[in-house]
Amino acid sequence: MSNIKEAEEQTGISRANIRYYEKMGLLQPKRNEKNGYREYRPEDIKRILQIKILRKLDVPIEEIKDTFDRPEMFGKVIQKQKERLEKQRAELTDAIDFCEEIKEENLGEFDPQYYLKKMDEKEKKGAVFADLLNDFKKVSKAEAEARFSFRPDTMCMNPEEFEEALLQYASEKGMKIVITKKGMYPEFTLDGIPYTAYRHFSRFGAIIECETTNAKTAEHEMSPKRYHMFKWLHRMELPTFLLILILVLFVRSVEGFVLAMIFYAICGIVAYSRYFDYTRNS
Repeated sequence: MSNIKEAEEQTGISRANIRYYEKMGLLQPKRNEKNGYREYRPEDIKRILQIKILRKLDVPIEEIKDTFDRPEMFGKVIQKQKERLEKQRAELTDAIDFCEEIKEENLGEFDPQYYLKKMDEKEKKGAVFADLLNDFKKVSKAEAEARFSFRPDTMCMNPEEFEEALLQYASEKGMKIVITKKGMYPEFTLDGIPYTAYRHFSRFGAIIECETTNAKTAEHEMSPKRYHMFKWLHRMELPTFLLILILVLFVRSVEGFVLAMIFYAICGIVAYSRYFDYTRNS
């Protein structure tokens, strides 16, 4: 038997990740009856190593769990992941070829409409940019539904001003709003999606933040790493189209993604701060 520290040393997987796998139902170690501590049997260590390999292959957690629940599905899961990776390789090849077509050296001269039109033409001839762009659209829509903020015309110092700001926002967006709970922090539905609103202040005035836990997301349709990459791209809102092309060239690991984000944050820090002050639901 091994304790969690020993399991961490034997597998190279952090105890935080081991506990996460337990929470997701991938592991079920026994507990010592005397002290309640987890004890990892050799078969548990073997399973952690199996998870490690499958996660390195970017197999989604849900599919790994299905494999453990139904071992006979293992071959089909691996084949499905192989097909996904081959599709991603085709996307990378097309993206690399397309990068060679971009001639501008200055971002101000870069015309996304022109290149999007060229992408559409290539897609009709068999190129596979569609999944990359569609995934970004899915994540953008999910994030826009999950939370948004806007700057009202007043400071919203009382419930009446707060409610009026929400009604004005919905009117400007052409959306149907129903106030379900009045007060300083009202609850409401926007096109049927429930939200809670609260207020804070920035150097530019009041900001109303709206969040929901009931929005449909695209996270279950792609790997967490891919979802969170597109989530950050959505939030940054600098030249996202160009950044996607850059990222697909060299992001092969979490470390590569971190380096890309650091570089991007340095280049976009001013615009990033403005995002939190001015962003509106789109």
